[in-house]
Amino acid sequence: MTTRLEFFFDPICPFCWVTSRWVVQVSAHRDLDITWRPLSLAILNEETSYEERKQASPEYPDGHLRGLEMLRVVHAAREAHGPDVVGDLYTALGELVWDQEAPAGDDFDAVMHEMARRRDLRPALERVGLPTDLADAASDSSHDEALRAETQEAAERCGGGVGTPILSFDPPGHGGEQGGPALFGPVIDAVPSDDDALPLWDAVVTLARWRGFAELKRTVRSFPETPLSAKLARTDTYVR
Repeated sequence: MTTRLEFFFDPICPFCWVTSRWVVQVSAHRDLDITWRPLSLAILNEETSYEERKQASPEYPDGHLRGLEMLRVVHAAREAHGPDVVGDLYTALGELVWDQEAPAGDDFDAVMHEMARRRDLRPALERVGLPTDLADAASDSSHDEALRAETQEAAERCGGGVGTPILSFDPPGHGGEQGGPALFGPVIDAVPSDDDALPLWDAVVTLARWRGFAELKRTVRSFPETPLSAKLARTDTYVR
């Protein structure tokens, strides 16, 4: 039986990136109908003061802004070319950030600085066969109203107080039903091995569909394992 899934993402979130690669991995073995949708961490956290966000890292606010800029491009591409282009575009944008070589510095701030760096987004668009002038949307705030509504919709499905990624099972709008469960997460620090990917997926689906299940959580998490953050992964550097 096909599982319909909406995956809400922000390209600048490393945890979201790792989880998304796992879901893509699972989709080769499970019958998944995935719709990729934007969720902006910049918008989600805008009520948190700039100074509070800078306490975690001076680069956090700028990093979130880079994510918003990329999501403006995603929104413009979807409006012009339809929702089927979003998944591949997310992959290309994510690889533009997370598959880059680790910076010379081996500390948290060096990685955060690289996350917050403004990039030329045209190569990502070109790679997936989209017009490169869509990169101009990165500075066009007219997309923000729609992104705000989509971000709010994703958060409300989980009850609020969430981040990225959000997995929404059997989403509303198919045949008039109200929609199935949605979860924030799973938040993982590495793409599972082939032996672990499917058991993890089945466990998540089981919990999501268990009536009344709300939360499993631990707030200490190691930095995600990506080429960009390789020097921090599985070390004593934690992200809260």
